[in-house]
Amino acid sequence: MIPTGHHDNNLSSSDVHILNQFGIRLLLVALAMMAGIGPAPGQAPGIIDSSDRDAELYHRANRYYNYAQDSRDLEDKQRAYRMSIPLFREYLSAGPRGDLVQQASYKLGMALLLSGEREAAEQAFTSVINRYRNGQWVAIAAYRLAAQLYNRKEWAAAVPYFSIAGKEATDRELAHKSIFYESRCLQMAGQSEQAIKRLKDIVEDKANPYRDYARLAIGELYARQENHEEALIHFEALLIPSVAPQERARALLSAGVSAAKLNQQPKARDFLNRTLDSSGMEPKHKARAQLALMEMSFAREDHAEAIKTFRSGEYLGERHVLARIYLVAGQAFAKLDRHKEAIAQFFNSERLAVSIKPKPLRKLGFEASFRRLGSFYQIGGANIPAQVDIFAASYGEENLGSPWLHKALLMKAETLFHEAAVAQAAAAYNEVNPSALPVEMRADIYFKRGWCLADTGEYGRAAQNLSSFLATFPDHPRVNDALAKRGHAYLKIGDRKSALKDFKRLLERKPEDNLASFAYQYSGRIHRDEQRWPEMISSYEKLLSIPDGLDNKARADARYWMGWGYYKQEEWALAIPHFEASRELLPQRYREPAGVHIVLAAYSLLDSDKLKKGVENLLADAPHQQFPSRMLIWLGLERFSKGDYEGSDRFLSLASTPDEPEQTDTLVWRHLAKARVETRKFEEAADALTILLTREQEDFWKADSYLDQSHVLVGLQKWEEAHDSAQEGLSLKPYGTVQAGLHMTLADIDMHRMNYESAAANYLKASRMFIDDREIKPLGLFRAADALEKNGQPGEAAKIRKQLRQEFPGWDSAKN
Repeated sequence: MIPTGHHDNNLSSSDVHILNQFGIRLLLVALAMMAGIGPAPGQAPGIIDSSDRDAELYHRANRYYNYAQDSRDLEDKQRAYRMSIPLFREYLSAGPRGDLVQQASYKLGMALLLSGEREAAEQAFTSVINRYRNGQWVAIAAYRLAAQLYNRKEWAAAVPYFSIAGKEATDRELAHKSIFYESRCLQMAGQSEQAIKRLKDIVEDKANPYRDYARLAIGELYARQENHEEALIHFEALLIPSVAPQERARALLSAGVSAAKLNQQPKARDFLNRTLDSSGMEPKHKARAQLALMEMSFAREDHAEAIKTFRSGEYLGERHVLARIYLVAGQAFAKLDRHKEAIAQFFNSERLAVSIKPKPLRKLGFEASFRRLGSFYQIGGANIPAQVDIFAASYGEENLGSPWLHKALLMKAETLFHEAAVAQAAAAYNEVNPSALPVEMRADIYFKRGWCLADTGEYGRAAQNLSSFLATFPDHPRVNDALAKRGHAYLKIGDRKSALKDFKRLLERKPEDNLASFAYQYSGRIHRDEQRWPEMISSYEKLLSIPDGLDNKARADARYWMGWGYYKQEEWALAIPHFEASRELLPQRYREPAGVHIVLAAYSLLDSDKLKKGVENLLADAPHQQFPSRMLIWLGLERFSKGDYEGSDRFLSLASTPDEPEQTDTLVWRHLAKARVETRKFEEAADALTILLTREQEDFWKADSYLDQSHVLVGLQKWEEAHDSAQEGLSLKPYGTVQAGLHMTLADIDMHRMNYESAAANYLKASRMFIDDREIKPLGLFRAADALEKNGQPGEAAKIRKQLRQEFPGWDSAKN
C-alpha cells in the first residue's frame, strides 16, 4: 500500500489504523459533548476577523478536525471528524474566498475519508483539483486521490493525479514522492516507454532521493524488453559505493545477467561471481547469480563447469529460481550420460515448480518431468509406459501440441513395440503426433507406427506415417510392403485416387505374386467404386491371369464383379455368364446376389414396371427366395414415385422389419406410411407412423410425419388426437406444403367440430402461403368459403368465392 502521510494535513498512520479497525460507524453526538475541546495548535496562517460568521464556521470546523488528528481515542477521533463535516460544508456553501477555502475543501475530503465515506471524499478531492488547478492544496488533494487509486491497483487512473501532485507540490518531498509513484503506476500499467521517460526525469533530478531506485527500474525495464545494452549501462552506473547496498546488490546481479545475454562472458562471470562472493548479499540474489552462471556454462556446452557451479553452494533462493537451477543441473548431468544423477535433479526441479503458490510453474514442471522420463528411457528404466501415462495425465491436456509430450508418448510406444505388445504399441503410436517431432526422429518410426496403426484400424494416421516413411526412405527394401499397406489404408479412408496410385506404383515395380494379386484386387475394387467399368474388368482379368495363389473366393469375386461391370454397361449377354460362374465358384456367397442380378439383367434393370413383374413372378415361383432389402426399397420407392401406392406398400413392407424397426431406414418408414395413407390403410399406416415418430428426424420431416399422422387419425375418426398431432407438427415450425397441410388438417378438424370461424382462419392461412399454387390455394379458398358460409358470414364467403373464380377460373371443386 502506498504511504499516505504527508505534513500535518495528510492522513497519518494512526488514521489508517482507525479505518482498518473500525470502518464506518454511525455516531450521534451532541455538540455539547465537544464543548470542552480547545483550539488545536495547527491553525491556518493569516488574521481572521472573529466577528465574521464564515471565518467562525471555519474555525469551529477546524477545531473538531484538529482535535480528531490529535486525539488518541479512536471513538473521539471518529466523533470529531464527523462533527467537522457539516461545519466545513456549511462554511463552503456560504461562498467564502481566500486560502481558507482550499484548506476547508481539502479537510472536508479528509474528514469524509477518515469517517469511511470514500466516494464522497474522492469527490471532494476532485473538486479541489478541478476548481483551484494549482497550488499546494491542489497537490495534496491530487496525491491523496492518487493514493486511493493506487491502493485499489487502478494504476492507469492514478497516473494523472500523481502527475498533478508532482507539478503543483511546493514541498520537495511530496513532489519527489509523487513522481516516484507516478513512475511506479506506469510500470504496473504496462506503459514501459512512458515509465522509462518518467524514471529518467527522476534520475536527472540530483535532489531526488529515488534516483538510484529509478535507474535500477530503468535497467530492469530495458532488460525486460531484451534491450540488454541499455540495461547494462544503467546497472553498471549503480555499482559504486554511494549507492545503497540493496540497490547495488540488485544492480550487480542484473548487470551479470544482462552481460551474459550480450555474450560478454568475462564481464558477466565477474559480476555474477562477485554476487556469490559478497558476504552481505541476500541468498536469493546469490541463487539467481548461480543460475545465471550455470546457464552460461550450459549454453557454451561446458557441462562439467555447470555442475561445478551447481555444487559450489546451496542458497535459499526463490522457489522458481531453485527449480531452474535443478533443471539446468539435471540437463548438464544428462549431457554427460550421468542419467541417474540427472533423474534426481529433474525430480527436485519438478517438485519445486509445482509447489509454488498460488500459481505453480506448470511449464517448468512439465519440462523437468519430461527430461526425467528421457533419462529413465536412456537407462532402460522400468515401467516406462506407466510413467508416461502419469506424465500425460498430469501435463498432457495443457500441452497437446508440445514435442515433449509426443516424445514421451513415443517412448511408451517404442517400449511396447520392442516388448512385442503390438496391440498396445498401436494404441500408443496412435497417440503420437509425428508433426510435433523433429524431422530426424520421424523416419525411423513411421513404418512401424504406420503398420501398427493400419492393423488396428487407424487408417488415416497409418497413411500419414507410411507416407513419411516412403518419402524419407524411397530405396528401403520394404517399400513394396509400405506401398501395399498405404494403398489399403487410403482405400479404407475413402481416398481412392491415392490408393490407386499406390497400387499402380506397386505393380510397376513387378512385385511378388501375393502383392501383385493384392494390388489387382484392390485396383478393381476402386474402379468399381468409381464406376469405371472397363478398367475394373481389365484389373480383374489380369488378376485371373496370375497362375498361382488365387483361391476360389478371389476368383468368384473377380467373376462376379466382371459380370457387374458388363451389366452396368448394359451388356447383358456378357454379364450373365460371369454371374453364373461366381455362383458356381462360391454359391454360399453369390447364389442370391448373382441370381437377383441375372433376373435384373433379364428384365433390363431400372425399368420398375418390368422389375415389379419379375419380382412378383420370382416370388410366386420360388417363395423361399430372399430379395436384397436395398432392391426392394428401391423398387418400393420407385413405385411410390409413380403413384403405385399399393405396389409401394407391398415392396416396402417386404423390406421393413417391424419387429426390429431400428434395422429399417427412416426413409422406408416414411414412404411406407405415406403409401398406406394414400391407400387408406389407416391402421397399418398408424403402425408405420408410430415407428417413424420414434426415429431421429429433422424438424421439417418430423412435422411432415405429424401431418401424415393427423390424416390417419382423421381417417380413424380420432378427432382430438388428430388435432394434437397437427398442433405438434406446427410447433416444429415447418414451412411450405407441410405447414399448409397442417393448417388444412386443423381446419378440417374444426369443420368436424363445427368451429367454423377457426376452420375458415386455418383454410385461409394455408391458401395465403402459396400465392401461385394451383392446388393448395384454391382448395383452401373453396373450403374457407364453405366454413364462412356455415359460420353465418355469407358476405365474407362470397368475397372468397369471388377471389377463387378470379384467380382460378377453371378450378373444379368436384375433382378436389
